Amino acid sequence: MNSKYRYLVPNGITFASLTCGILSILLSATGQFIAAGSLILASYILDLFDGAMARKLKAGSEFGLQLDSLVDMVSLGTAPAMLAFMHMRAEGVAMGWVYPFTVLFALSGAFRLARFNLLPPKQTGNTDSVGLTISTGGAFVALAVLSDIALPAENMPDIWFVGLLALVSFLMISTISFPSFKWIFSGKKRNALLIVLFGTSLIQLPFFNAWFFWTNAYLGLSLARAGYKRVR
Repeated sequence: MNSKYRYLVPNGITFASLTCGILSILLSATGQFIAAGSLILASYILDLFDGAMARKLKAGSEFGLQLDSLVDMVSLGTAPAMLAFMHMRAEGVAMGWVYPFTVLFALSGAFRLARFNLLPPKQTGNTDSVGLTISTGGAFVALAVLSDIALPAENMPDIWFVGLLALVSFLMISTISFPSFKWIFSGKKRNALLIVLFGTSLIQLPFFNAWFFWTNAYLGLSLARAGYKRVR
């Protein structure tokens, strides 16, 4: 690809992610929570591809790095906070709890992004991240809302979302080491097992609930792994 135009591909993906985030905020404001949450997850998936595409095309740039951080703050920081805020408001959660923890989530996401931008490049073979990424945190919050809508009778009271925002905020600003998905899907046998397990969970649960369950499993595995390393 012509060197002049190869930068358009990853940056185009990033702008598509930003579009999803802006639309999600607008849809949350009008009470269309399923569409808003789905757009956050679409942004999350696009966020996985823009960096990979930049590396593949050798189109990384300082502009792309700064743009990616700004888009993450909107699409995976502000949009999930707005979705959770509006969902809790619609469910009648006391707003005295909702406001501070919604703001806390957004601030923690901004802190996580700023720290990431100041960290030195990862050494070869090291795919761990310091603290939960804002992309995974934002997707986790969106999945929690979508899961609650899918099976409201099966989930905990809506005040639980306050605790969830507090937990994800803590994980984002923490120094806990979280493995990348590249580490999780690092073996053919492991990949096959995970695909079978995820397919089985889809039989038992709605799609968003199954995805939320496995995101919980990822967080639990990461915390157990970090605890094991510290004890060892």
